[in-house]
Amino acid sequence: MKRLKKESKGKKMLLMPVMALFAVIGVGGIGLLVYALSHNNSNISSNIPLGQAGVDIIEDSDEGFGKREISFKNRAESNTPMLLRIAYSETWDNASVSNTVNGVNVVTKNWTQAFTDDFQDGGDGWYYYKKTLAPDETVQVLSSIALTDNSYLAYDYDLVFRYEAIQPTAEAAQELWGKTVVVTDGVATWTF
Repeated sequence: MKRLKKESKGKKMLLMPVMALFAVIGVGGIGLLVYALSHNNSNISSNIPLGQAGVDIIEDSDEGFGKREISFKNRAESNTPMLLRIAYSETWDNASVSNTVNGVNVVTKNWTQAFTDDFQDGGDGWYYYKKTLAPDETVQVLSSIALTDNSYLAYDYDLVFRYEAIQPTAEAAQELWGKTVVVTDGVATWTF
């Protein structure tokens, strides 16, 4: 007596696309791996020793407008002087609010003497410190902010600082920031 083998078309139909998918993934995966190994651009090296780039922002502020002391400190454990650059941006919770009324900024920022004397506008949105920030040294850049138009009291204002610090070498400044600097005895002379 012959036995008839019963095949289910449904299982065969489901199995074929699954096997085809695995074949495509396998071939594609091998292709991607070969491409990645032959075109690896992630091995960009730098001979610039960064040590422990340990600069912190310190803020001592009142709620709202008034006292807004902003400083940058090179942590003592870094044991390395640093080049410092900072940037800031101003935002309001209402996008239609502008910082200026009749050409005058409605928020007065009371910059410190250190900021006005020792930072140079790089023309790229960053301000570059014209000295090296020694270990455990702090530089204060802002003392307070004031609102000159009380109609803005209904809106929330935010002043945000960004900063970066690198070792004080011409090579580091050029490679990481694309800037030219000469550092001599703790003085950074920037060329823009």
